[in-house]
Amino acid sequence: MKKLIIIAIALLIGSLMLMNITAASAAEEKGKMETATGKVMSIDPQGKAITISTKAAKEAMDVGVIVNDETVIKVKGKKATLSDIKAGDTVKIKYLRSNDLYAKEIEKK
Repeated sequence: MKKLIIIAIALLIGSLMLMNITAASAAEEKGKMETATGKVMSIDPQGKAITISTKAAKEAMDVGVIVNDETVIKVKGKKATLSDIKAGDTVKIKYLRSNDLYAKEIEKK
């Protein structure tokens, strides 16, 4: 009987931990997906960030996004890395707009 109670408690704790992890992942994904196309102004490979200059409502605007392990980077349709993109290149960035701007995809044609 004692073993059964211990197993039940362990399963309950495991279920609660899994629910907490799932909720945290969902919270990270909240936000609005945006797209910006522009010229690369700067790249910080150590800080994993990229800044582009784009036009929004006929005004120049800089957009800086965070690049993480989940960011898909493509050059001419093929998988690439942040180091394959240089200042002056034109790229399209799809990013999640939340508290921070996380790049989901960066594409250089």
